[in-house]
Amino acid sequence: MNLFSIINLLITISGLTLAYFIARYAENKAHRLWAYFNLAVATWSLGAFLVGISHNSTQALFFWKIAYTGSVFISIGFYHFVSAYYKLNRTKIILFCYAQAIFFSILFLFTGLCINKTKLLFNSLYYNQITPFFNIFFMLWGIIVLYSFYEFIKQLKISKLDRTPSLLIFWAMVAGFLGGTSTLLPAYGVLIYPVWQIGIFLYVALIAYGIFYHRLLPINIVIKRSLIYSIMATIISLTYILCVLISQHIFHQYFGYSSTIIGSIIIAIAFIPLKNNIQNLVDRFLLRATPVEISQQNEQLRQEITKSDRMKSIAILASGMAHEIKNPLTPIKTFSEQLPSRLDDKEFLLKFSKIISKEVDRIDNLVQDLLIYAKPSPPHFESTNICHLIEQTLDLLNNKLITNKITINTLFENKDILINIDSKQIKQILLNIFLNAIDAMPNSGTLTVKTNVIPAHVGIQIYQYTLEIIDTGHGIDPKDLSHIFDPFFSKKDKGTGLGLAITQGIVENHGGKIHVESKLNHGTTFRIELPL
Repeated sequence: MNLFSIINLLITISGLTLAYFIARYAENKAHRLWAYFNLAVATWSLGAFLVGISHNSTQALFFWKIAYTGSVFISIGFYHFVSAYYKLNRTKIILFCYAQAIFFSILFLFTGLCINKTKLLFNSLYYNQITPFFNIFFMLWGIIVLYSFYEFIKQLKISKLDRTPSLLIFWAMVAGFLGGTSTLLPAYGVLIYPVWQIGIFLYVALIAYGIFYHRLLPINIVIKRSLIYSIMATIISLTYILCVLISQHIFHQYFGYSSTIIGSIIIAIAFIPLKNNIQNLVDRFLLRATPVEISQQNEQLRQEITKSDRMKSIAILASGMAHEIKNPLTPIKTFSEQLPSRLDDKEFLLKFSKIISKEVDRIDNLVQDLLIYAKPSPPHFESTNICHLIEQTLDLLNNKLITNKITINTLFENKDILINIDSKQIKQILLNIFLNAIDAMPNSGTLTVKTNVIPAHVGIQIYQYTLEIIDTGHGIDPKDLSHIFDPFFSKKDKGTGLGLAITQGIVENHGGKIHVESKLNHGTTFRIELPL
């Protein structure tokens, strides 16, 4: 394999990778056209790679046709991208460019008008010979490319888009096109070995830098420092190795011997400084900090987030308490204001005492729930048959179930299994969820309770106990679904909004998880997973 084929193989791999990466995160027309442009570049370089490993003129001629079929669409791909990037209305020009691209691709693939023979150059490469039709193709190709750069520069001056990423794309394209067109020099009689395609690697490096640092693409993912370092190290190392291969080729051509040993010594001497320089480049220019500074920033950020979450929780609790306590205090205040003038009114006093007792109990229950939520007692684990616990809890609610005409459906698997739980706390969970289900089905429905033992992870012999409580009630509004475990969040007139918050806390203290799925007018499913 010669140097020309090695360079083009690496360009093919990097071009396809870039095309896939851009297409993967594309969210507009310009991004998709950019991916198509890189695919055309990869097609050209793949054909050139196959030319480099061809053993005869016939093979090389066929692969040159493949390569130039890809190059035909590079120019129009670039112009179409520029038009979409700056939102230019150039429909007629684009249609003309695609028409000539299709025309010349047909000429390259199915006729000998553009390429009909090759000649051996540099004792290793079968290079295509120029024909009049090829000159026409190259002239149109060059005009489209130059006009694309003209449009790019013009729009760069007047556009309101951020100039930095636009300049990155511009100079990356300049490097790529200069490197790519240099391969035509031998075909036109300029016998310089075609190694200047390394300019395409500069294009890839600039685009990768722009993607990760200037968000050329809307990638909503956290990019790890090690990933950026690896990509930059790979790009720079490949370019460095290519330079060594080029120097080896020059030594061999002009001095008559191979420079493999010299190249190896250069790599050995330069590797550590190269590694350190790449790391400093990533730290300073991509992440704008050293590893120590990044660690300090992360610790400070964690402290700020913790403090913010704590203040948010306090604010939610304070707001909820104020609202819930204010409700029972209102009737107490009203009756107490009337009490001095109605001491002889027995009916009033009887009514007053009942209301006061009821509202005080309401405040007391609220305080008790708040204490359980704020400082839950540690669970006292004991072997318990949870199926029996479910049946006992349902028996307590039998009157409510009958009144609301609710049918019970129990599907217990592994009915006799014992698990370590705090039976009182789990019973409180069951009561909370069962009561919510009953309230969701005021005019009849079905309450289904399922239990099962399943693997906690695929391929690992660790199991968990699952409990599903399914109702056929009115369901939960999708906009409320993410808030149902928030303290004091309730859609009930008489609810405190602490029931499900306490339920979640108990499940988590048992080392388990709770999930909820709901659909309006179809019902709600609570799934509790407890470790075995």
